This record gives sequence, C-alpha cells and structure tokens, in this order.
Amino acid sequence: MWLPDDAAARKIIDSRVGITSRWWSDTGRIFQGDKAEKLTPANLDMHVNHFDSPDPTTGRPFSETTPFISIACGTVSRDTAARTNEVHSALETALLYGTRFGMADVGYLYRCWILVGPRAAVEVEGIAEEVRDLNTYRRYSAFQNEGEVTAKVVIPVNHIQCCEKWWWDRAAKEFRRAWVHPNPGFTPPETLSNVRELI
Repeated sequence: MWLPDDAAARKIIDSRVGITSRWWSDTGRIFQGDKAEKLTPANLDMHVNHFDSPDPTTGRPFSETTPFISIACGTVSRDTAARTNEVHSALETALLYGTRFGMADVGYLYRCWILVGPRAAVEVEGIAEEVRDLNTYRRYSAFQNEGEVTAKVVIPVNHIQCCEKWWWDRAAKEFRRAWVHPNPGFTPPETLSNVRELI
C-alpha cells in the first residue's frame, strides 16, 4: 500500500479502524443503505479493469471512489507454448504495487486475512471476491496475473496481523524489510476453524 510516511502506515492499525476503501476515505462516513448502490458487478468490473477511468455516476476517477480494496493473494498463470505454469507470489505483487512499480523507494505491506466466498457474491459485504479465479470470473481481464482478491468497504483492524515497511535496495536490486509494526488486537483466522482435535 502506498502511504506518505511511517506514521500514516502505523495509524491504520493504531486508530483501530482498519483498511478502508477509497469510497469511505473520500466521503468520511458512509451509510448502510448506500452500500447496495456501490457493491455491484459493474463497479467490481470498474475496480478490476478500469480503475483510473471516470466513474459513470460522478465523472471522477473510479480509483477515488471505489468501494473495493485490492488484496494481493498471488496466482498461477499458464504458458501453453512452454507447457509450464508460472507462479506470481502475493509478496512480489504487493511490493511492486506498494512502491508504485519501483517509482517510490519504500512501500507498506499489511499481512491480513479475509473471507472469500466460493462463488461470486458482490452484494455480500463480508465476503471478498476472488477475481483471480477463472472458474468464477471467466470474463477476460488483462490483470488476472496479479492474483487479486477484492475486499469490500473495509478490512477490520482485527484481521490485520501487522504492517511492514519495505524498501527497494537499488544496489542489490531487491526488496528489504525495514521494520514490522504488530497489531496487538489481531484475531487469527484459526478462530473460525471448525476442525476439532482428534481424541
């Protein structure tokens, strides 16, 4: 995630709000009744495939008003000519975006978890959309290899394990981690597990 400085990066955890969508950040407050108008398949398509295009309802760039939050989860693409699969890791993708593809020297990465539904359910706020899954989202997307999953409106703060600051070491041509800011209020995803211990 691109943020202006360390204080802003830590504030996402320390404020106890979590990661909010640009829509929430833009308006300052949102109402439950407004969510149905924003969580639509058309808006999801705008977020994934036309992020910088004008929002049809406001004329502003959709990137400024999107109710969705992009999460890098990694994916696998197939090279049919070479008959191989290529893995695109979540970490690599997140760091490229967090540093604006190397334009910025530092970027911030949040390790978090979200629930992903087995089918498309854009209108269900608490479930993320696995837009990288070609079995569910079959329409062509030039960005499928980014391995994106989209959360909706907000990622609650207790889903965030930590924030990490990474920087691009130009001499070594690799990313290096500078620090980790843990979240003392983190709830691990295992809390939801229905797996019982064996006797």
